[in-house]
Amino acid sequence: MPAMRISILHRLFLGFVLCLTAQHSVAAPAIYHHGVTVADDGKRSLQLTNDSDVPITAFVVMEVSPAGKEDRAFFDIYTAPDSSLPVPPGSSFTRKLSSLFSGTDLSKVSAEVPAVIFKDGSSAGDPVWINTILARRVRLHDRFLSLHDLLSPLVGTGISSGAIAKKLRTSLTGTVKQLPDDDLRAVDTMAFFDATSRFDREERQARAERPLRLYLKYLETRVLVLEYSRPDLDTIRTLPLSIPKRSSESGPPIAK
Repeated sequence: MPAMRISILHRLFLGFVLCLTAQHSVAAPAIYHHGVTVADDGKRSLQLTNDSDVPITAFVVMEVSPAGKEDRAFFDIYTAPDSSLPVPPGSSFTRKLSSLFSGTDLSKVSAEVPAVIFKDGSSAGDPVWINTILARRVRLHDRFLSLHDLLSPLVGTGISSGAIAKKLRTSLTGTVKQLPDDDLRAVDTMAFFDATSRFDREERQARAERPLRLYLKYLETRVLVLEYSRPDLDTIRTLPLSIPKRSSESGPPIAK
């Protein structure tokens, strides 16, 4: 795993990272509750409320229709920065019930938050789901490193944006699509699609030197942020992992 030089941009982000991952001298009870709310217009939403004294940085939402169709979505400030995260103590996060269930009586759709992760690295809920959330952080960290290894030798070669996008698609097909189609592969796919879309937006025949360098800096910053997450990545790698299987009626994992 190659060592990466921490740039000035990294140092600017470091203050944010250290603030985000600061430890509490006295850990508060890591608790939360959730439920389905009904708006005046009849629309139903899942509401997650943080009852602890520590911000929530990640959680998973699970919805199941009467027919057994399942929708799960992961929210994690470390894998997909989101303006709705973190959820401060005493505050709530609200999400409308899934559009996957259109045509279904939403009053019969069950919705829950089986696990959450807090800013200090503590967690609450089902251990299987806790470990799945955390494993996604490790997978994304490792995928960012592999993307950096793939693209960094191209600096200074005069390669075009179109050629970089093609190289990324080839790597996606040759590596990620061979992996089990689960909630971890969804993270790999998200990382590749994000990378490919960046170069697809550029002039495909023009040299991609500047966007390539900017993307490599972006990868280095994201790796640094993940390395300062709590619990630390080395601890996460030791956790037992058993990703909950989806029902046959479920759609593909949602990459968030």
